[in-house]
Amino acid sequence: MEGLRYGKVCILADADPDGFHIAKLLCALFLRHFRPLVEKGRIYVAMPPLFRIDKEKKYFMH
Repeated sequence: MEGLRYGKVCILADADPDGFHIAKLLCALFLRHFRPLVEKGRIYVAMPPLFRIDKEKKYFMH
């Protein structure tokens, strides 16, 4: 663990269902293949908000 170049890994994915699924798959990958990183608390998952903007009968998702 001392030889790592970075202190933590942040998983960033879209806030939609596909992005959530991708984040879960990456968590499973780290849990299975890099368990010491998970046990040391070095894996983070960003939880971005999902916005919907209604304007003149048009919907914008961000």
